[in-house]
Amino acid sequence: MQYANAKSKQNIHARIIVLTALFAALTTVLTMTVKIPTITGYVHPGDSMIYLGASILPGPYGIFAGAIGGGLADLLSGYPHWIIPSAIIKGLNAVPFILAFYIQKKRSKSHRIINPLSLTALVPSSLITVLGYFIAHLFMKDFGYAVVAIPNELCQVLAATIVFTALGFGLDGMKFKDRVLK
Repeated sequence: MQYANAKSKQNIHARIIVLTALFAALTTVLTMTVKIPTITGYVHPGDSMIYLGASILPGPYGIFAGAIGGGLADLLSGYPHWIIPSAIIKGLNAVPFILAFYIQKKRSKSHRIINPLSLTALVPSSLITVLGYFIAHLFMKDFGYAVVAIPNELCQVLAATIVFTALGFGLDGMKFKDRVLK
């Protein structure tokens, strides 16, 4: 019986590692390929994969997926100077969703991706994006550019919020978390 339990835990751990790599890859690909140009950059759906990954994966795995996915997108897109700021910001984007994940887990048996806590997590995660890139622009450009880039970051978090919510409801309808993490 202990062997079966150990094997089951290994299977779940393997699934979590595979899902972490999948969300990092989805973040990278959707950041690099689906771009809506703006005055100071572009808007992409990659951040929605960070939100989803952090809402599905336990603990630091969502942080790793976001940081790796965001950093790889910058590296492969030819923006190596953005790797470190993006990895930090995208990793931090996952934290509010991870906290919501654990609070939701303690409060109920529900495994829904879209719930009041995950929707609330959108606010601090959005602030992390806007403030994080504002600070990065201050160091890499100047104050004027950092201020002008704020609307771009707001559009970014709005686009990510819409995609996250739509995909989250779809995955909830399929009972994705129940199927994958059990």
